[in-house]
Amino acid sequence: MSGPDRGEAADYILSERPELGEEAVWAVLNELEAPPAAGQEDLALSLLSAARPEVPARAARAILAEWRAYAELASEPDWEDEEP
Repeated sequence: MSGPDRGEAADYILSERPELGEEAVWAVLNELEAPPAAGQEDLALSLLSAARPEVPARAARAILAEWRAYAELASEPDWEDEEP
């Protein structure tokens, strides 16, 4: 199973943190393809710094945090789809 839709994730991240920049957000999302599992952030940041040195570490951390927040929201049942 792949992670949540990356296009929707990018839209969410940029709406929450527009200062991160679209290029940096897409670089992180495309490089990792899914948010890192719990406890794997350091490994993900290490991979990103090697593969995408143009993305500052601070921006990468913020992108990962917002991506995880989006993934959590995306995994919750939609209240509009619940039966009354």
